[in-house]
Amino acid sequence: MASQNIGLLVVLTASLCCVCYGGVVTVNLNGNWTVRDENRGSSVIGQVPGNMYTALLGSAMIQDPYYRKNDELYRWISRDDWSYSRTFQVSTKMVGQNTLELVCDGLDTVAEVFINGKLVGESDNMFVQYTFNIKPAAVVGENTVKISFKSAVKYAAQQAQNADYVVPPECPVPNYRGDCHANMIRKMQSSFSWDWGPSFPTQGIWKNIYVQSFNHGVIQHVTTETILGSDNSWTLNTEVFMDIPDGQSTGGDLEVRLDGTTVTHRAPVSLTRENSSVSVSIAIPKSVPIKKWWPNGHGNQTMYKLYVFFTSSDGQEMSGKKVNVGFRTVEVVQDFVSANQSLGRTFYFKINGRPIFFKGSNWIPADVFLDRVTPSYVNELLQAAADVNMNVLRVWGGGVYETEEFYDTADRLGIMIWQDFMFGCAMYPVHKSFMDSVAMEIEHQVRRLKHHPSIVIWSGNNENEKALIQSWYNTNSNFTLYKSDYLTLYKGLMAPLVAREDSSRPFILSSPGNGVESQQEGGVAAEPWSELYGDIHEYKYLLPFYLDETYRIPRFSSEYGLQSYPSYDTLKKVYAPDDLTYWSDLNEYRQHHPAGNVELMAEISMLFSLPNKTDMKQRFKDSIYLTQITQAVGIKAETEHYRRWQNRLDESGRGNTMGAMYWQLNDIWQAPTWASLEYGGTWKMLHYFARHFFAPLLISPYLDGEDVCVYLIADHIPVVEHRHPDTQKLTFRPDYSTGLGKVHGLGLSGQLHVVMYSWHSFTPLHSWVQQYSLNETSELVFFKNTITLMTEADCNQGKNFCFLFFHLGDPNNEPVAWQPLTEYKNIIGLENAVTQVADVQQTSTDKQVYNVTIATDKISVFVWLDAHDVKGRFSDNGFLMISPKKAVQFFSSLPTDVATLRNSLTVQSLADVYH
Repeated sequence: MASQNIGLLVVLTASLCCVCYGGVVTVNLNGNWTVRDENRGSSVIGQVPGNMYTALLGSAMIQDPYYRKNDELYRWISRDDWSYSRTFQVSTKMVGQNTLELVCDGLDTVAEVFINGKLVGESDNMFVQYTFNIKPAAVVGENTVKISFKSAVKYAAQQAQNADYVVPPECPVPNYRGDCHANMIRKMQSSFSWDWGPSFPTQGIWKNIYVQSFNHGVIQHVTTETILGSDNSWTLNTEVFMDIPDGQSTGGDLEVRLDGTTVTHRAPVSLTRENSSVSVSIAIPKSVPIKKWWPNGHGNQTMYKLYVFFTSSDGQEMSGKKVNVGFRTVEVVQDFVSANQSLGRTFYFKINGRPIFFKGSNWIPADVFLDRVTPSYVNELLQAAADVNMNVLRVWGGGVYETEEFYDTADRLGIMIWQDFMFGCAMYPVHKSFMDSVAMEIEHQVRRLKHHPSIVIWSGNNENEKALIQSWYNTNSNFTLYKSDYLTLYKGLMAPLVAREDSSRPFILSSPGNGVESQQEGGVAAEPWSELYGDIHEYKYLLPFYLDETYRIPRFSSEYGLQSYPSYDTLKKVYAPDDLTYWSDLNEYRQHHPAGNVELMAEISMLFSLPNKTDMKQRFKDSIYLTQITQAVGIKAETEHYRRWQNRLDESGRGNTMGAMYWQLNDIWQAPTWASLEYGGTWKMLHYFARHFFAPLLISPYLDGEDVCVYLIADHIPVVEHRHPDTQKLTFRPDYSTGLGKVHGLGLSGQLHVVMYSWHSFTPLHSWVQQYSLNETSELVFFKNTITLMTEADCNQGKNFCFLFFHLGDPNNEPVAWQPLTEYKNIIGLENAVTQVADVQQTSTDKQVYNVTIATDKISVFVWLDAHDVKGRFSDNGFLMISPKKAVQFFSSLPTDVATLRNSLTVQSLADVYH
């Protein structure tokens, strides 16, 4: 199939959308283009935005690229050079205006651009907006545009071959089944593969493309900074960047208007191409009521529309732009935690002057083929994050700077964004052309994104400082050289450039890193994974993931995770029937993490008995279920560990942990990964668990040897920093001056109920009631020896027979928690539990909310509901049942009916794996 003729060359003459606004004429070139394989001479019709894979898929010339081993079968596609071409109309007016240009918001990646056969420009960076002067090449009437792309794989290899020295890593590890030299091209790094994704190095026009003409100038970017003064009045600093005709000066009026208020500014301006920006500082009177933007769970996400207009002096031309603005302040506090400076520094965020515990995850591209990521899908994934009490996502540095819809949605939902620049897990070249391209990239992306209140920090790269120091890629072979390159790129170029473009947000060189400590050590710390500074990335494979003692105690954990498999329903869409067993060749091929499938079985065996059904497909389903449990239990244990340490320091200075962001939120394809949301949006068990371990009020028990420790955590309460008068040790205490005395209807004082059950009975053995009153955001409220508890409850048969359940007065209302006293594989009493769906009832007229009742004859653990043929989610899942019935809700993504939903539902518990 790779060698056959795909189709005839088609010259497109479809009608274009031509818009004239205040003298500025815009011709939209999105839509149908001819996509040609220049090596084989074959063509198809493809959509723009798009790429050559989706063009071939849309023309039914290839199968789903994600099916089985199609990433290997279709490798030839990325080795060929592809071109995009079409025709468009240019009017007499457009040719007669001072500027006629082609604006490419995103070219992927290395390309030459031709108008009527004449070269008008080149690109080498996927993350840059290119504007090409086409006036010398265009004619009145029909014009042809052709963009000739080079194979990213071959280009990157050529760049590596031409380099003066090896810039590591040259290739990914074999398990990634990827392509080499991704670091030599400014392109989505993970499109060359990762340990959670396939290699599909795309070519194409991946963002909007249009022709525009004007006489005087058009607005390119509007950036904003919101500054809160000591008198609680706001200043809005706005910078307007214009595209001005070459060799001319432009005069006119600039107007800035904050919608819904009386705030306006109007002034004359004079601009040239060399001096094409205008800074406007507006002091907002205190009489204008400005509402703050807050992260999810801490207040409202109030947004204001900011309108900017430029009108030329002759009144014949106008350009306008609207951005959404949120008023908030952000700072990263890195003070010494104690008078003893050897105990390190804090690393936490203050939003609007309030310390905020960061609860969230990490975002990767939602598809290798970015044109398939629709605004509705972005909304679905970010809404899923907000629904489980997340307030932050890290846009990871091996993907892309996300779409406007992504950041707009984050603004609306209160999801703060930790924004990496797109450098990840590699060293990078520092020759002049590469650095010039990076400078354009940083400038463009900061100006494009700066107005979003959700973005709270810029980070230079993902893991490159740690990789350099630990010699992941043999950097020790010439450490002086690679360290110099690292500092040249991040400290020498990026840091001052970001500081120039955005003074309102913190910038760190790397994640993980030691923050200000790394800076004081010259930009590269001796140990950029310290628990006493900055942030860490923490992965604890093949260790007891369910024990608190497994995990370190950092200031901030911005990455940590465990793998699991996606659901059987998700996998069967891209597996053949014979592939659907755990040890199949395809299932091993799909696992990019080295020895990942063995590792997953080893993790299961720590906590559970391995599945052993003779039906291999059922055994695969049971294995999937158990991997999702181990992932959920492990991330729960680690997250709650971090939340418990937010308000205390140990003797060595560890503690004051103020961030927990697990790896990773979403999937790029259907495979075993670290994600809590499957490709397509289905919630794994981890995502349901996240709703509890990120809850605003959390009961957090754990075993410390033979002792049961229970913390109560309420980290969304407004807090203030408190310093011990003698030691100067820092803690966070509730700010009672705010008048907030309730937490979701629950008081800051009350009763913790501790109940012991045997695994084979709904009747409690014993209960204890502990009074509590929260003086800090994370506080130990119950502590007792396990043996003492068992003795008092008459659980005389041992830890295998009993467990503890916790609630605050009502066992049917959240928050609740449970704690086994041993590993689940040792538990006695669950073997014969039978769970089933007892009833389904519609609860709303829109046919999208349903009550589902589950019944069990014995205590059931990790009760898991699936609605196989109906897309949606449950209010809770993976739960414990300590009574014969439990009601949950199902939220259907589309209208359905009771019969359809009932027939789609299945339920299982841990007991079903073993009988």
